Amino acid sequence: MPVETIEDHRVKFKPTAQLIDFILKNLKSAKNVPDNINVLKKCHPNERKKCFIYLEDIKWIKSCMDKQQNGSDNVVYVHELLEKAVLQLPEPKVTPRNPVLEARIKKLQAQQDNRDYNAMTKSVDSTRKHLPEDTLSYQMKVMNQQLIAVAQFVFSVIAGFAFGFVGIEYLVNNLDFGFRLLLGIMCALIIALSEIYFLAKKLSEDYDEVPKGTVKKLHQE
Repeated sequence: MPVETIEDHRVKFKPTAQLIDFILKNLKSAKNVPDNINVLKKCHPNERKKCFIYLEDIKWIKSCMDKQQNGSDNVVYVHELLEKAVLQLPEPKVTPRNPVLEARIKKLQAQQDNRDYNAMTKSVDSTRKHLPEDTLSYQMKVMNQQLIAVAQFVFSVIAGFAFGFVGIEYLVNNLDFGFRLLLGIMCALIIALSEIYFLAKKLSEDYDEVPKGTVKKLHQE
């Protein structure tokens, strides 16, 4: 699935009860308190387990501890307070796929699996030895459909060019040759773009169609 960019790259720490007690008891009068530490102090005791602190907050706690414990015999280390802290790494948000696209992918995958299965089993199953795709008539039919679609595309573009180059001159007399040529190219280009869309749509529909007799239940192991 596609993922979005990470908005917050900072690493979060879920403080332990020991760290919360140390902050409330020993860092009451500290200055330049970070916002997350203030939130941790002011929130309800039952809500403190949901609070998070960042690496910058831990550095601030470490600096305050160094100032308070300078020359003291009872030394508390930061790693002891963070021994059971929960570390939360930044994660990107996962964007759910379009359900219409997902359904189409599953449909195409099922059709492809069915074709692969029929191709593998037609040599051992007498009912699958002669698939419609393997017959000459089916191949000729598909080729004729594609040739007709391509010929229709070519004739439509030529007709559009003729309309812009010759047809408009009958409506407006005495047009310059270069301007007529430009009109013909523009009309042909517009028709070509529209024909390409319908041609691609037609070829896609032909690919999605499964010939009769080939849709069978896959072999169940």
